[in-house]
Amino acid sequence: MNKQILIFDLDDTLLDFKAGEAIGLKRVFDHFKTAALDYETWFTQYQEINQLTWKKIEQGMAPQPLLDRRFSDTFAYFDQKTDGIQAEQFYRQQLDQNDALIPRAKTLVKRLVENGYRLVAGTNGKTATQYNRLELTGLTAYFEHIVISDEIGVAKPSPDFFQHIFALYPDLMRDDFLMIGDSLRSDILGAQQALIDSIWICPTPQHTSAILPTYTVRSLVELEQLLLA
Repeated sequence: MNKQILIFDLDDTLLDFKAGEAIGLKRVFDHFKTAALDYETWFTQYQEINQLTWKKIEQGMAPQPLLDRRFSDTFAYFDQKTDGIQAEQFYRQQLDQNDALIPRAKTLVKRLVENGYRLVAGTNGKTATQYNRLELTGLTAYFEHIVISDEIGVAKPSPDFFQHIFALYPDLMRDDFLMIGDSLRSDILGAQQALIDSIWICPTPQHTSAILPTYTVRSLVELEQLLLA
């Protein structure tokens, strides 16, 4: 493929966020609940609140105040009072230790670099968490730049997030960039708004959205085949 810069999302694209999330959420639940409560019921409510939280962040609202409320709001739904800031900090400590990778992730990025691609990590999330996880998984060395929403103050899908990356390569054109990620709402919409091509990684693509990826693959194996064909 005639691209120079591959912008990789991290969570659930290369890093297995769900593996660490499952462990971290159960620990938050066990540590902060103040009365008998079914975990699965709590988890379902948390997912609803968390999805709304990230939707607001992607719309440009300040992340930290929203993140500091997601656990207290979840427990409050069940009439339990919890310090949201403490719960968020506790959860972040769990995520910082997550070294799980999507199968074949490390082999993929190694092969891409060996074949002349230049890689940028372009991710939403907390700065310390993402840097820690990249170090734990050994992926840091494969990226020329690591761009994190918390660090630069703007999140995908904002065009300003991508403008920050373009500014790192002033001699290149937008046709030289390609966004790769699992999220239509942040990765693919962001690429669409930034006027660059994209690859959507989705194991079960059922596309009914106005957000249109340039390419769709089901796995990192298919991604490798597409990029190295």
